[in-house]
Amino acid sequence: MLALVLSTVLTVALFYTTFEVPVLLDKVLHQYFPEVFYDVEAVESVLSVLRPVGYATLAIITALIILGFTIKKSILASLGSLVLYIPTFGYFAYAMFFLTGLGVLRALWLPLLELSPSTLKLGCVVYLPFSYVPHAPLVGLVITFIGLFVFLLGVTTWLYGRFKGYEIVDFWVYRHSRHPQYLGFILWSYGLLIFVSNKVYVRGAFTTPPALIWLTSSMLVIGIALFEELEMRKRYGVRYEEYCKKTPFMVPLPGILTRAIKTPLRFAGGYLRSMRGIALAITLYAAILIAISYVLMLMSLC
Repeated sequence: MLALVLSTVLTVALFYTTFEVPVLLDKVLHQYFPEVFYDVEAVESVLSVLRPVGYATLAIITALIILGFTIKKSILASLGSLVLYIPTFGYFAYAMFFLTGLGVLRALWLPLLELSPSTLKLGCVVYLPFSYVPHAPLVGLVITFIGLFVFLLGVTTWLYGRFKGYEIVDFWVYRHSRHPQYLGFILWSYGLLIFVSNKVYVRGAFTTPPALIWLTSSMLVIGIALFEELEMRKRYGVRYEEYCKKTPFMVPLPGILTRAIKTPLRFAGGYLRSMRGIALAITLYAAILIAISYVLMLMSLC
């Protein structure tokens, strides 16, 4: 019961943060970052202030992620991945211009935006499952709620296992996914991406959806999960190996699809038994998806 109560409080807090806090913060920040979209001089003036902040912040987050993997502190890498995605919440405001209200958070993405706003579209291959689905924003919200529910199940199960002293949590939702919390995060963030990518904007708002950011953040989360499995294998050996053999990494998939997904691993150290192999695999998969997205952009398909 305690595990359920704690995980429910955490999930409700995440839900509130997702849908209510951005709107409240936007109202507050509008006092300090008013709409300057049509004033070129004002835009440049604000940019001159935000530019060093954005570049420095992105550098710090990148360093945080690298440090987390280097010193084997996955919480640091997880935090970096989450913070990288936070500016997405700026899209929830009614008319979110780039430098208006909560949109100021996008200063974090300035290095990419100044290269080209289209850079954020790299990774747009992830939209394909919902490119022609009616009511896509509603579908995005449904996926977000599913992600929150999976996260709730994962946290409840993990807390219960810790309270009971289990060394390996392999029951309830952990029978179907070795990383339900990370799966919940990926579904939650993907649902938000689908929602903002199909949202109706007004008054010329800045609307390039951050597909590349979501792809990067999700790849980092997968890398963190693989890194944690390295530590579990070192600690529990054969016991954890047996658990991995009977439980999917994230979601159950047909065998043929699983084999197709694993094909690039032949070029990444095979079985991901080292940090180097994990880093190479994550980089390789990201590069493949970005390359496919670039081709789709050239063909005007996304």
